[in-house]
Amino acid sequence: MMTPGDFTAATVTEPRSSRSLKHVVSVAALVSSAVLAACSSIFGQDLDGRYDLVAAAVEVVFLDVGQGDAVVVRSPEGQTALIDAGPGVDLSAALNQLGIEQFDLVVATHPHADHIGGMWQVLQSVPVRFYMDNGQPHTTTTYLTVMQVLRSRPEITYLEAVPRTLQLGSVSIEVLPLPPRASSNLNNHSVGLVVRHGEFKAFLSGDSEQPELQYFLQAGVVPDVTLLKAPHHGSDDAVSEPFLAAARPEVVVISVGFGNSYGHPSPSALFTYPRYANEVFRTDQHGQVTVSGYEDGTYKVTLGATVVAQGRARPSEPGIPLPAGAPVTRPQPVGTGIAISVFADAPGNDNQNANGEYAMLSNDSDRALDISGWTLCDAARHCFTFPSGSRVPSEGMVIIYTGRGVSDRARFFMGSGAAVWNNDGDTATLYDRTGQAVASHAY
Repeated sequence: MMTPGDFTAATVTEPRSSRSLKHVVSVAALVSSAVLAACSSIFGQDLDGRYDLVAAAVEVVFLDVGQGDAVVVRSPEGQTALIDAGPGVDLSAALNQLGIEQFDLVVATHPHADHIGGMWQVLQSVPVRFYMDNGQPHTTTTYLTVMQVLRSRPEITYLEAVPRTLQLGSVSIEVLPLPPRASSNLNNHSVGLVVRHGEFKAFLSGDSEQPELQYFLQAGVVPDVTLLKAPHHGSDDAVSEPFLAAARPEVVVISVGFGNSYGHPSPSALFTYPRYANEVFRTDQHGQVTVSGYEDGTYKVTLGATVVAQGRARPSEPGIPLPAGAPVTRPQPVGTGIAISVFADAPGNDNQNANGEYAMLSNDSDRALDISGWTLCDAARHCFTFPSGSRVPSEGMVIIYTGRGVSDRARFFMGSGAAVWNNDGDTATLYDRTGQAVASHAY
């Protein structure tokens, strides 16, 4: 079987197991002679006069590739990197729209198809200078196809995923240490990267689950960041509150496919991320998401041609909340310890995707709450009554989907064949067994 190093073995002189920071063979070639000082400072128009956003920004672009990842990083000087290449779209067309003519660096965080399914297409259609992966071979046709294309492109230099710092002009990309290969779980051997441009920092780590996130924490390589790519598409196994408490992201972007069979993003991710971040975006709902980061720590988020959010990295100032109509609504706690959130805007046609909208009850108290016989209603009195034995666990939550399904006591289904929650605003009210309102949330 071909290994990643086969096609450029001459360029890598240390064994793959070595993780010394002194190993910088060929990396200097990534540093462009164009420096930030050579660029003219062009001031962009700010949204509300509070920030003066300099146009010399790093762009982190989350392409909408369906159920997969593809992230473009572009420095102020124009150098580019691609982190993963999912299979969901014609990547060549997407890259053409961005004006990408060459990649200085391409990284495959791990060899699952939703991260490398479109990689062969990129490698065949766009000049690439350096290629990095986690060094873990795979037996799939997708992986072997990528290796075959790399073998046919001897001009591409292979880089080991060892701790090092690469430069894209004025932007640095820190490669984090990989955990030992204690199991065959490829997700927990994803290449982790920290992108830095002055005070702006972004954390990208493929499909890292809690074990790898804990490894990063123990290694002391999790900085306070501005931007976080939600690990593993917002799955349950990648939601780590200790990690989020250390990273403290302002913006979280979830790269996920519409109607995927994995249930991504999970309700726990949608509940937890807004507790730590000011902004949460999803490629299945927002499409391509571009985050521009500036040296002074300011950032802006663009959907299409529209700037929808901006802010400054902590501790200077928190980000500006999303405008009305954003899909993530914040829970409103009440005296009982119970809080209601509503996720009203289902992907696609609401009436054809009733389970794409849902309400959430969260319990911040130290006791489980028995909600047997309680009723949740919208303003038009579409109601759901919780069956006997229903409980909201201490510091936990339950989800109430609008459509049909089988309850498992953590997920309930209203049984409606159409949308219930009004996208333009509604009120969710929770009533106890006596009909007394105990919690309400208007949005």
